[in-house]
Amino acid sequence: MAMDTTLQIRMSSELKAQVEELYHSLGTSFAEAVRIFAQQSLREGGMPFRPTLKTWDELTAQEISAKLLSSEADLTEGRVYSQEALDRRMKERFTVGNAATV
Repeated sequence: MAMDTTLQIRMSSELKAQVEELYHSLGTSFAEAVRIFAQQSLREGGMPFRPTLKTWDELTAQEISAKLLSSEADLTEGRVYSQEALDRRMKERFTVGNAATV
């Protein structure tokens, strides 16, 4: 799939610098993260995560338990990858010109 369009967004320079540093430390770029977000949005048919205004410290004991149970279910059902496997999968799927999604 050719990359033939440009997306421009406005944000504070401080936010941009922080997020670029974050993705650089993860071995990718902010632009690539936006492309991944777009691909995952299509795959999920919406946002690829549940937006929330609460921080971890603001969650109730019940909300924390629900999140932990969900994580446990992911582990039990094999929906977990090692970092090496995930890196390999991401590289294969998001190489320029590869239209596949994760």
